[in-house]
Amino acid sequence: MKTIVFFSLILLLTATACSKQGIHAPEGTWKMVRMQMIEGSKVTDYFSSRYKINQIKMWSGDNFMFVGKYEVDTTTSYRFGVGKFTLKGNLYTEKIKYHFDPAYEGQSNKIWLEIKNDTLMHIFPVNDVGEPNKTRHWVEKYVRLQ
Repeated sequence: MKTIVFFSLILLLTATACSKQGIHAPEGTWKMVRMQMIEGSKVTDYFSSRYKINQIKMWSGDNFMFVGKYEVDTTTSYRFGVGKFTLKGNLYTEKIKYHFDPAYEGQSNKIWLEIKNDTLMHIFPVNDVGEPNKTRHWVEKYVRLQ
């Protein structure tokens, strides 16, 4: 009997550990710490002396939202977006409900998403297998807020 209980416990622990491998939904609140636009071989870093960006992104269940304040030279703008998402492996797809640019409302945005500890990387736009657009794509780095 002790052997059956012992092996059952080992099986349960193994199954639990295996289910925690791989990418998980990015629950919680994250702060953007880097944003770059890559156009061919040109890289524009949006965290520089010219740009001041304060943006957070939050996930709960299958919902996402982001809000940010962008200051470029003497111009300030506010950005926001809300919607639902799906995550299949590292391929993350946002279905945008509300957006600061109404042209994005109702659209889907495919993103390559990686989470390592308390760091999250977004690369977009990507194709169906997660490869970034070679003409122009964005890389965003977030850290989890405690």
